[in-house]
Amino acid sequence: MALNVKETVLLVPRNDEESLQIGKIAEAAGIPTLVSRQPHGARLAQEENLLERLRSLNAEANTVAIVEIPGVKEEKMLEAEGFSVVIIDHHRYDDLDRMKEKSSLEQFLEIFDIDDEKLVELGFEPLLVRGVGMIDRGFLWELKKEGLSADDQKRVREYYLGLLNELGGLEKEAVKEAKRAWDAREERNGVAVIRSLRDDFQIREAFSFLMADLFETPPQCLIVEGNGRISFQDTEAAKALHDVFGGYTFGKDRCWGFWPTDENPAPSVEEILRVAAGK
Repeated sequence: MALNVKETVLLVPRNDEESLQIGKIAEAAGIPTLVSRQPHGARLAQEENLLERLRSLNAEANTVAIVEIPGVKEEKMLEAEGFSVVIIDHHRYDDLDRMKEKSSLEQFLEIFDIDDEKLVELGFEPLLVRGVGMIDRGFLWELKKEGLSADDQKRVREYYLGLLNELGGLEKEAVKEAKRAWDAREERNGVAVIRSLRDDFQIREAFSFLMADLFETPPQCLIVEGNGRISFQDTEAAKALHDVFGGYTFGKDRCWGFWPTDENPAPSVEEILRVAAGK
């Protein structure tokens, strides 16, 4: 059953292509929407004055749909205040399993009963919108798996890059560093270990586009960013790595990521590869 727009508030970040697309559709559909300014790693506890903002935006709301901003304690607080909380997510976090097969965009469309006919009515091309959801759950290779023609894959990719450009685009230096890191890669038991020398930007997204240009099927890549962030992409060991080290999984549980902190430093490459190898 679709949510009643008049009685709902959508809380969505604007920190990647998928969330940007959700926000655009929500605006066109007239869904009362709070846009979070948090970057990746957003948490509900960091949303200031959330209750007041929800009620100010839509005093009739009795439901809040939250896109990829987890926070069990805060969700229970909202429920205690009379809200039904609808979770839209597809990630596995340190302390919380919200992994789903469908991307958050696909879940959003279902929850608000927005079909292809409605997307056209709102001014969107369904193929491009649904392509964004495909990319978010399985990156560019997912387009081919879903049977899109080469021309349609190209169109979706260009559309996705257009969304990325609205968020600042791929930095030229990130693209350059991704290529350098790939050329300097170390092969370890079928895993390409990629090390970035830069700590002033991240290369994972630029690197993923590079891989999509070079490979028909995604290779296993362990990316160590200059700021310490780790991403292990396209590995069957993502869940095992999460179980051992924490962090988060994405990409249908085939990718694992880790943000180090002073209290929780990152495991070494050797430790990661041992777990990935089942040792």
